[in-house]
Amino acid sequence: MSSVTDTAGPPSMSLADLMGAVRRRKWPMLIAIAVIVPVVAATALLWPATYRSTATILIEQQEIPTDLVRSTISSFATQRLQVINQRVMTTANLLQIIEKYNLYAEERQTEPREVIIARMRESARLSMISADVVDPRAGTAVKATIAFTISFESDSAETAARVANELTSLYLNENIESRKASTANTESFLADESNRLSGTIAALEERISEFKERNANNLPELAQVNASLMSRVEEELRGVDSRIFSLEQQLVYLDAQLGQVQPLAQVFSSDGQRILSPADRLKSLRAEFSRARALYAPDHPDLLRLKREMDGLEKEVGSQESASDLARQLTDAQSQLVVARQRYGADHPDIARLERTVQSIEAAMREAPQTAAVVTQKPDNPAYVQLAAQRDVTVNERASLQEQRTALTSRIAEFEQRMAAAPEVEREFSALSRELDSTYLQYREVRQKQLEAQQAQNLESESKGERFTLIEPPIAAQQPFTPNRPAIFSLGVVLALVVAVGLVVLLEVVDTSVRSARDLEQLLTAAPLAVVPWMLTDADRARQRRQRYFALAGAAGSVVIAVVAAHFFYRPLDILWAVAMRKLGG
Repeated sequence: MSSVTDTAGPPSMSLADLMGAVRRRKWPMLIAIAVIVPVVAATALLWPATYRSTATILIEQQEIPTDLVRSTISSFATQRLQVINQRVMTTANLLQIIEKYNLYAEERQTEPREVIIARMRESARLSMISADVVDPRAGTAVKATIAFTISFESDSAETAARVANELTSLYLNENIESRKASTANTESFLADESNRLSGTIAALEERISEFKERNANNLPELAQVNASLMSRVEEELRGVDSRIFSLEQQLVYLDAQLGQVQPLAQVFSSDGQRILSPADRLKSLRAEFSRARALYAPDHPDLLRLKREMDGLEKEVGSQESASDLARQLTDAQSQLVVARQRYGADHPDIARLERTVQSIEAAMREAPQTAAVVTQKPDNPAYVQLAAQRDVTVNERASLQEQRTALTSRIAEFEQRMAAAPEVEREFSALSRELDSTYLQYREVRQKQLEAQQAQNLESESKGERFTLIEPPIAAQQPFTPNRPAIFSLGVVLALVVAVGLVVLLEVVDTSVRSARDLEQLLTAAPLAVVPWMLTDADRARQRRQRYFALAGAAGSVVIAVVAAHFFYRPLDILWAVAMRKLGG
């Protein structure tokens, strides 16, 4: 059939055209499939296998209810896992694991340590397992982490399992150690805080004790007592003042009585004349001496006699003439002189005598000492002695009352000082008491928390708190995690078919040959007059037989490839045969 160039563009292809194109372009399709499928199969076979070993750890809540024993660890499990992950995935730990299991032996020869550590961290994975749970406090559904997985990927299943087991042990141990350390740190901090507050309380109690000792009588609780005592002391002071006033009046009365009574009792002679005492005799002689001295010269025998007698009596009595006696004598003499001048003339002898007497007394007063006369002779007048004794008792009682009054006045001043200082003392005492009460409250709270921390520490040491439980230990994988060889082969086959079909479509679009009446009709826009069918020649029949042989060979090859792929990528043939026989026999 001749070829005509199509100038109108490629015609649209129907399904029949596509099937015809497939029949015409079967060899390019088979070549594309034959090239792509082996390449994909080789890729799936030669891709290095990577095995993953995974451990599943369950996060179990504490066995004892939190209402009875409360844990001191307040962080969530997810947050704590992230902290544990950072502590486990340190360079020191990873290097130790790498050296222990001889990981990345070839890479360590050529690549730096940082690259090896980064590859190790990429191979180890921590994944959370969450679930919808009901919060008992809020009563709402929340997402909670109930478990987590630790996995490790390696080109060896055994190595992956051993490293995953090592990492799992590190996570479990780190969780235990971190919880114990956390509870121990909490208990230690609370113990230190308790000791500090105990010391503060002791210091405050010492300050309050010193304050009470320093202000023993000014404390607020004694204010009413001090006021009552002060009232009693004031009442007692008024009684003492009244008693002192009475005693002073009594002393005035007794002094008046004593002034009228002679200390010495009067003595009389047998003829009834009063015998003067030495003191009275001395007074009489002094008066007589004063009068005689006005009449006679200093060397007159009477004056000398009176002088000698006065000296003897003075030695016996032990006293000198007092100024009061001389003053009394002077007053009497001056009174007599005034009367005489009124009665007589200026030159009368009595006036001259009285003037000399006044001058003599005045001279004696100038010579006499100013001290009062001291009567050394013991009084013997019973009336005088009785009055003197009463006076002494009264004086002593007054002195005692005055001392008592002074003491009462001092006590009142002391009470007034206490009551004046009471507000300031009460303010300071209240401040100390409030500080002590506040410190006591803090101490009790800290002690309660310390006891709870000790219980939480015992809870962790006995593994009764929240804990990680290994429910699925890491084991060696039977199949590699990557690559997924069946998926790769399946994708390769699909890719080969797509490429083959695409190649057919592309060749058909590029080819402008006319192969049917419809193509000619589309090209000429007119229907042909007649259609001559295709007539097979012997060469065409031989070519078709060869094509059938090649098709059978390709089908057989595909079957063989499928069997080999199933053996290597899915399951070994002996296992598949045993499974098939078991199902057929069952």
